[in-house]
Amino acid sequence: MLKATLKSLVIVALFFSFFTVFAADIKCNAKTKTCHFETCRYYNCKDCTKVFKSEQEAVSAGYKFCKRCAKESKKKK
Repeated sequence: MLKATLKSLVIVALFFSFFTVFAADIKCNAKTKTCHFETCRYYNCKDCTKVFKSEQEAVSAGYKFCKRCAKESKKKK
């Protein structure tokens, strides 16, 4: 019983760590202070070098989202 419980806990831990590692980042342009989600066509722009893990983190640092990403952010809420 103990082995089964430990095995289940390890599987759950691996599952959550997988999603934490591969969580979508938000890339921002430090010059324009504009951010993009992974689904945005501007996500991989050459000047998008600043990376945040959450919307709240980016906004509190003084960044804003492009028009496309701002609409997507409103849909999420």
